[in-house]
Amino acid sequence: MKNYQSKRLYLSALLQSGWKSVLLLTLVCLLTLTASCSDDDDTNNVPMLKGKITSYNEFGAAMLDFTEADMTEAGFTLGDVISISIDDKEIIMPYYDGFYTRNGEYLCVAYPTYPSICFTANNIGLPKELTGLEGHSVVVKMVEKGGRLDVQTALSMSYTIDREDYPNFSDTEFANARASKGGRLARGVLHRSSSPFCNDINRAFYVSEYLKREKVRTVLNLADTEEKMKSYDMPPYSRTLWEEGNVILCPLKADPTADDYNNRLIEALKELPLRPAPYVVHCMEGKDRTGYVCALLEGLCGATYEEIVADYLITYNNYYLITPENDRILCNTLVSLRLNTCLMYYAGVNDEAQLPSVDYAKAFSSYLLSHGMSQQQIDALVQALTVRN
Repeated sequence: MKNYQSKRLYLSALLQSGWKSVLLLTLVCLLTLTASCSDDDDTNNVPMLKGKITSYNEFGAAMLDFTEADMTEAGFTLGDVISISIDDKEIIMPYYDGFYTRNGEYLCVAYPTYPSICFTANNIGLPKELTGLEGHSVVVKMVEKGGRLDVQTALSMSYTIDREDYPNFSDTEFANARASKGGRLARGVLHRSSSPFCNDINRAFYVSEYLKREKVRTVLNLADTEEKMKSYDMPPYSRTLWEEGNVILCPLKADPTADDYNNRLIEALKELPLRPAPYVVHCMEGKDRTGYVCALLEGLCGATYEEIVADYLITYNNYYLITPENDRILCNTLVSLRLNTCLMYYAGVNDEAQLPSVDYAKAFSSYLLSHGMSQQQIDALVQALTVRN
């Protein structure tokens, strides 16, 4: 249409004007067409990918029908800021290969173990209006190239499942297993680890041996349902714990602000002191869900902010060889993005700067009271964790 109109203008001028006017009009037409083509080229150069929602995973993320390779081919790279449009709703979010935002913040993820790209609100899943949309079209567009590359670079850590890749580690460190410390916690009464049941990351047998050696008698399992437990080829001591009824199942998403999280956790913590110690808390890696629950129990028993943070960061050494000594900035980022948001919620404060001065025993007791535990039940829990039989 643009070319047709331009030709009409040219012929009209040729018939009605002198050659000078025609030459001037020709130049204007050429410049207009060039600018138009340039605009079209700019539009075509903006990365865009169309697809649809295929399903929702167990954590409430929308799975899409394309992969990281498709994103790369379309011109997107990890660390970009993108928009995802569904029906008449557009959401701006970063594109990462891990869950690197605060709880509740949107992100698009090319998670290494997922079969396709997904997007979600971190740890809490998508809101109701964005669920049940299987088959709906989505459009992904570039908003800012490399706009969150600094976060992607800092947090895109990976670990291996091969024991030989950690030659300087003990089996216990490889298992991410240890006794929690801090405050009035009794020595060896509370342990944490990666999963002793699911061996997807090749650590379950090492964890099981650790639990046997430490004579752990009760497991607080933050990852598995009964159906999942029945599917596992468990190590011997882990199977014994399961078959003898010594496992409290409390599957959680890593969002301590969610009602479901609080309801499940409170019921599990009511039950814990009724079971024999020593105890172990675990999820899959023993990192976030385990880190949050252990932070709560440590703080409840009087641990300081510094003690809670130190215990939390040991996990990053056990998996990624990251310590405050070799990368203080990264450790601070991890604590700020992940642990501190949880502690702020438990403690009822709105400013990270307040966290070092919080009386965690008092603050966490208030949190438990407000979420359905009685003072008697809290006292029983503290007693179970601070007295070694």
